[in-house]
Amino acid sequence: MAAEADPDWRPGLWFIVSLYVGVLLMWLWIYGGWPWVRHFAFPVCFLFLGLPWLFQIEYPLVQGLMRLNTVLVADSLHLLDVTAEAAGNIIRLPNGELGVEEACSGILSLQASLMMGCLLGEIYWLTLRRRILLVIACLAFALIGNYGRTFFLALVAVTDGVGAVARWHDTAGLSILVFTAVSAWLACLFLRTPNVSTGASAKIEAKQDGWVQQTQLAQRLALAVLLATGLAEAGTQAWFGWKESKIPHHPEWIANLPQSDAFKKIIIPEVTLQALECDFNRAGEWRDKQGWDWSVYWFGYKPKAYNKVVMGWHNPDKCLPSAGLRKDQDYPDFTASVNGLDFYVQPRKFSMQNTPVYVFWLVYPISGTLPHVINNQADSTFWEKFRSHFRDVWQGNRGIGVETLEVVLFGPTNYETAQAAYLKLLKDVTVPGTSIDVLASKNSY
Repeated sequence: MAAEADPDWRPGLWFIVSLYVGVLLMWLWIYGGWPWVRHFAFPVCFLFLGLPWLFQIEYPLVQGLMRLNTVLVADSLHLLDVTAEAAGNIIRLPNGELGVEEACSGILSLQASLMMGCLLGEIYWLTLRRRILLVIACLAFALIGNYGRTFFLALVAVTDGVGAVARWHDTAGLSILVFTAVSAWLACLFLRTPNVSTGASAKIEAKQDGWVQQTQLAQRLALAVLLATGLAEAGTQAWFGWKESKIPHHPEWIANLPQSDAFKKIIIPEVTLQALECDFNRAGEWRDKQGWDWSVYWFGYKPKAYNKVVMGWHNPDKCLPSAGLRKDQDYPDFTASVNGLDFYVQPRKFSMQNTPVYVFWLVYPISGTLPHVINNQADSTFWEKFRSHFRDVWQGNRGIGVETLEVVLFGPTNYETAQAAYLKLLKDVTVPGTSIDVLASKNSY
């Protein structure tokens, strides 16, 4: 039931896998006692290494690795007399900007290297001290390889243009896997003690006494697990089905961005769209008659549990600093009622090179309800997230349709002027409509 509200809820994933591992170890104990448990403990518990890390650990690590990678690559380019500036997660080059995405932070190769080090240490039966050294070496190889990939792609962008990076991105990513795997294997051979048994020849026998009773006990355990799983699934569907019948629905709308000679469509990279997991999007930028620069991003999400996760990861407070903007101030949230729709708006003030940037972000639930300050969930403590998740379970929120609109404005000298201009734009671009209207008119954007 907890996983139904959010399949990506990390504590829930760890709890489910812990139950699964516990059942496997119990079966091993029934058939072979503690010798079987000790012998098979590593392959069974190895499953934990494949789980995503807790958000409180992964997010700061991802952000830190991206920024460190960006700075190191920019400094390395300086040594080659190439002009480069690190701004958040972006490397500004003479012929364009190279973004270091979350997928390029090194967190995936870091987790893979951790698994690789543990696995090789078990296969070659290294001592505990040597296993720790091997894991540290594997982590170092992953970081070095990730730096090398980003540096290589930066050189490609400098010599052949930023557009050429896409052609080399996957090849460079595969090179990290090969480099890390080969380096880890060589390090393991170096740390291996000669003439040491690998432990594969250890004789593990099942308990012969009471074999029938052991088999019956194992079968009862399997039946109990099967019945518990069936009851849990039936109860989950019944609970959420009952709750969803009472969830309120709100009128949908679409963003009709202004069409003029100054309007320029923003093409969002495919890797970014995959991270956002949005179903519909529109984005554009233009300069108005006052000389103010506008950027507008509209995203639509069909009802699915992952939407709240996306809102927590991808919002102005998280994404704009990655683009080199510095957050200066939070203004009071307000409700804007335009065209028969009520929008809860969260205004912010950022700055770029001492130039004020006003950002207005709204999250509009098509069905169900969302916290007003959903973007702050990314900074919540573990227990606040825990309570919020079970609140969703109690309310039956497992699939909330969402529309978001982010407006970035350069030009106004004060917040009041920026707010007035934003409200006028909001009235002009928000039009009642459905996703079908978006599909019908997608060729115009």
